[in-house]
Amino acid sequence: MITTLTDTTASAIDKKMIEMRETFGANTIGRVLTLIIVSTGDIEEPLEAAIAASHEHPARVLVVDANPEAETSGLDAEIRVGRDAGSGEIVILHARGDVLYSLDTLIMALLLPDAPIVTWWPETAPSSPVHDVLGSMSQRRITDSAASSDPLATLKRLRRGYSSGDSDFAWARLTRWRGLVASAYEVPPISTPTSVEVSGTPGNPSVELMAGWLAHALGVRAEIVAPPADDSDFAGVHSVRLVRRDGAIELTRVSDDSVVMKLPGDDTGQHVTMPRRALAELITEELRRLDPDEVYGEVLAETFSGIDDTSTYATGKPSPADVVVADAEAIAVAAAERTANQLRTALAERSVAHLVVTGGSVGTRTAQALPAALATAEVDVSRLHLWWGDERFVDPDSPERNEVGVRAGLLEPLVEAGLPRRNVHVMPSPADGMSLDDAAAWYGQQLDQMGGDEPFRTRGRAFFDVLLLGVGPDGHVASLFPEHPDQTHVRASAVPVTQSPKPPSERISLTWPVLNSSRHVVLLAAGEEKAAAVRHGHGDIDPWTVPASGVRGLESTVWFLDRAAARSLES
Repeated sequence: MITTLTDTTASAIDKKMIEMRETFGANTIGRVLTLIIVSTGDIEEPLEAAIAASHEHPARVLVVDANPEAETSGLDAEIRVGRDAGSGEIVILHARGDVLYSLDTLIMALLLPDAPIVTWWPETAPSSPVHDVLGSMSQRRITDSAASSDPLATLKRLRRGYSSGDSDFAWARLTRWRGLVASAYEVPPISTPTSVEVSGTPGNPSVELMAGWLAHALGVRAEIVAPPADDSDFAGVHSVRLVRRDGAIELTRVSDDSVVMKLPGDDTGQHVTMPRRALAELITEELRRLDPDEVYGEVLAETFSGIDDTSTYATGKPSPADVVVADAEAIAVAAAERTANQLRTALAERSVAHLVVTGGSVGTRTAQALPAALATAEVDVSRLHLWWGDERFVDPDSPERNEVGVRAGLLEPLVEAGLPRRNVHVMPSPADGMSLDDAAAWYGQQLDQMGGDEPFRTRGRAFFDVLLLGVGPDGHVASLFPEHPDQTHVRASAVPVTQSPKPPSERISLTWPVLNSSRHVVLLAAGEEKAAAVRHGHGDIDPWTVPASGVRGLESTVWFLDRAAARSLES
């Protein structure tokens, strides 16, 4: 039975599902989990796979068919129960426009109570699934890097954002390969190979993970080579060769259904049935075990190096320049004019521009100078998005909040000039009913959903057009303080900061990779008390002790200083 709802809500969908179960005698007692499928393309193939998997894992399947480019916002739904839903029940949610920014609220009302949640992205994978708006509520998060436009780049980003509970079909496709290799390896006399070779499709993530798994398991580097030219039709892993003192173990795929295994002393080889698995088999396997696949995480770390040194995010970029003016007011005017011109250039090249504003005395003055500068530069503010680099987690109307300081001088004039209110991305406060951790996660999700996910985890890519940062007397930027443990968290886009050395103690801050995903960085400092921080910030890149040194723009980094703050640069 299939029922369609147009311009509906989550509560209406839930009510209709109850009516359909009562009418057709279906129930949810046998459902063992909720499977969320997030798709931005064709939903039929993953939906068919989920229906096939439901015969082994009866589930409520929630398909999010996302259309972020829709001109209007709204939600349509298709509900399937009974024969049309396999051994489960299916809700297809056609979400349009702004609805996509509240997916957690939408999905929450449709989850099975007291049942595990699995989220699956059949195409585009978030770089950090655990920080995704839906991934954050899931026990298991499944991606498919091979289905993305750049599989290896996607897998590298997944490594940087990995958390226990993540998995990828590039890894699941190796299950039978790994079992066969392990069986062949244990044929006596067992000995550690002197060399390991993996042949397969260049750029295929399963090939990379197979080499990583062998290196991790055997302690021997695995070399990846291209398959023979006459056997290039076999996508993925083509062969594995382990060279031992007594000979070589060779496993070679000869068809879509079988592999030939050769052991030392046996050159004839034996055929082993090993058919390629369909999508339904892959998702069925993933749903058999909902506990974390820690080996996948270990192999991912073995295959791709992580970034442990946060200075890496700022290296390899143009050296900073200085603009020295008379006082703080002159800083605000000069920085605002430069920012406006850079935003005008950005909008000439792209459909939207992203600006990050900051707090502090000079940061607030600069923000208040922006409306006039934007008007003079004839910037179309209707295509502008405003973000904050950090915020104090206090009451929404507290004067300690950075946003409160610019409401009258920046936000209200820009809204009057045509800036859509939905383009003003304010960080949450306790009044929003979130904990500090949830508020930071929510803000990071908003950034990722707007398109920051890939740039934030790919060096040399930018999301923000202009990033304004005030510099504290201790050299802190945003709410990343010297030698403070919270500045080391780089997997999320925004992080909670506790026990801040500067009151208030609880804050939200963008992280190093996010701050460094900016085309232009503007650093603001005024007053003699900032002179030491300015001097150290101009030294070597050292985010741990001098955070101001750890942010650089891909195209430019400019310090706007008054004479007092620049004093130590002259000596």
